[in-house]
Amino acid sequence: MRSLLTIAVLLLLVPLAAGAADRVEEGLPLADPTADGLSGLQARILFTSNQLGEFEPCACPDLPLGGIAQLAQEVRHVREAEPPAFWFDAGDRLFRLDMAMTDTEEAQRRLQAILLVDAGSVAGLDAQGVGRLDLGAGLDYLRALARRADFPFVSANLVNEQGDPLFETGVLVERGDRTVGVTSVLPGEMHGLGFSTTDPHRAAKERVAELRSQGAELVVVLSNLGSKDDRKLAKASKADLVLGSHSRDLTVEGQRIGRTLRGEAGSRGRYLGDARWFADGPGKGPYVQVTAAPVKASAPRHGAVQGLVEQALERLADPVLGVPPHTYESWDDPDFRRRQGR
Repeated sequence: MRSLLTIAVLLLLVPLAAGAADRVEEGLPLADPTADGLSGLQARILFTSNQLGEFEPCACPDLPLGGIAQLAQEVRHVREAEPPAFWFDAGDRLFRLDMAMTDTEEAQRRLQAILLVDAGSVAGLDAQGVGRLDLGAGLDYLRALARRADFPFVSANLVNEQGDPLFETGVLVERGDRTVGVTSVLPGEMHGLGFSTTDPHRAAKERVAELRSQGAELVVVLSNLGSKDDRKLAKASKADLVLGSHSRDLTVEGQRIGRTLRGEAGSRGRYLGDARWFADGPGKGPYVQVTAAPVKASAPRHGAVQGLVEQALERLADPVLGVPPHTYESWDDPDFRRRQGR
C-alpha cells in the first residue's frame, strides 16, 4: 500500500516539474544576419534591469535562477572572448521600494545597495541608469553611492532645484575598437527632496544627437519609463537601442520600433540581456539582435563578487547589521536645512 501511495505522489509531481521547466526562458540563438554569414560581429551589449536590491538566487525550486556572483561570472566569460562586450544596467537596481524603512530594515537594504554597487565595480559594469527605485533612500544617499562606484551613474533629465544635472547626462564607453554612447531617462514631472525631472523625450533626443556628434558608433538609451512609453521614446530619441526597466518585462526577442530595438531583462537578476551588433545585415541598420538568457543558480560564480556576497551575508546575520540604527533627518534640524541650502 505504501509503495502504491509513493508512485501516486511521484506521478502527481511529474507534471509540476515539467511546468516548472517551462517557466525558464532559454533565450534565442542570435545568428549572423547575412546569408553568407560574413557580416562580422562588432560588439555585444550585455544589460540588466530591475535588480530590486536582490543579490542571491531565487530560493524557489521551480525557478532556480539569479545571483549576482553568477551573473558577474557570465559577464566575465563573455568578455574573455571576442568581440568587445559592454555591460549596462537600465535602472531600479538598488532598492525594491521607494520609501524608507525603520531601523535595521533600512540598514539592511542600504547594505544590499552598497553590495550591488561594489559588485558592479568589481565585475566591470560600464554605466548604470538612474531609476525611480534607485532614489528609494533619497538623493543624498544615491549620490554617495555614485561617488563610491567605479562606474558612472547616468541620467539626462534628473536635475537639482536650479535645473542643473545631478549626474552625468551621457557617457562614451570605449572597449576594444568600438565606441558606444549611453544616456538614461526617468519619467517627467517627478519631484522629490532636492530634485525634479524634465521632459524625458526631449532630453533623450538631445543627448543621443550629442553622443553621435562625439563619435558614438551605437547609442543606447537606458529607460525607466516603462514598456508602453518606451515606444514614444524610441521614435523621439532615434537611439539604436532602448534598454528598459520598471515594467519588469522579459524580452527574449527584441521589440522593433522603427529602426530602434527595445529590450528588458526581467527582474531580480534572473536574466542577462544580450544585444549583438553586426557590421552588416538586411535593410537599413543598425544591425542589432536582442535576447535575454537565464542566469542559472548552479552556474559558476565570480570569485571576487562571491567574496563580497559572503561578507554581506555575515553582516546581515548580525541582528543590528554591525551599524547603528538609521536616524531620519528632519527640516526641524537647522544643520539639515543648511545642508539643503534652505
